[in-house]
Amino acid sequence: MKRFTVALLLPLLFIAQSGSAAISRLDLDKLAEHVWHIRAAFHTYTVMQGDQEYNDRLEELISDAGALVDDLQASAEPGDEQAFAEQLSETWQRYQKFAESNTVAEMGYNTFYAISDLEKEALAMSRLIDTRRTGVSSQAEELSDLAVRLLRITSEYMSITSSTDGGGSVGTGADEGRLEFVEAVPDFDSRLAAAQKTWADNPDVSRELRSVASKWAFIRESLVKFYENSVPFVVQRYSGQMVDALNNAADMARQAKAAS
Repeated sequence: MKRFTVALLLPLLFIAQSGSAAISRLDLDKLAEHVWHIRAAFHTYTVMQGDQEYNDRLEELISDAGALVDDLQASAEPGDEQAFAEQLSETWQRYQKFAESNTVAEMGYNTFYAISDLEKEALAMSRLIDTRRTGVSSQAEELSDLAVRLLRITSEYMSITSSTDGGGSVGTGADEGRLEFVEAVPDFDSRLAAAQKTWADNPDVSRELRSVASKWAFIRESLVKFYENSVPFVVQRYSGQMVDALNNAADMARQAKAAS
């Protein structure tokens, strides 16, 4: 009878443990990417003076992020996860509204308040997501984190580029949220170098990381010497390619870990 009871309890225990992490680190990483990707796309649309191609890209990113928020809410377990998902949904609705408020095509510019609201909500949503990300681990999380960090750097660059005052009064809308390239660039340098060392024995992952390192070397000078050499189109394009490569590397790394 005791053996039968244990046999019944083990599957139930497994289900309970599995259910405790319905919102995965991978989902949170993807959503964290979208926060900064949308911010970058919003300001890129401004830099490109209302070009419809960049508006289409912004709308696509907003749609993808909304779908991901809906998926997270649907998969959240009752209790703490569900409370987080509801708060996330509320924050996203505000961020979505501000992300859709770019008026450069109609007015030729964006108001200070429209930009400030977007910046503050991007920072608020990022911080909310990070409250969960830091407490959930996954395989190759350092590679996904690099993609998030790169998109934040890119979004800051595009924000400053699009600002008439060089970002002096806008930024992320709060002094503590401003990203300083003089700190963020060497930090990315060291994290990328560490990832290359970690995955040196995996030729597929190493190939993707070499591609990232090559493109990073090409744009990093523009980041640290922004006012001397502003090249928003190049930074935006290369950043997108680097994020794709980092996500490919992360997928490959997870597959390698699963197979080992």
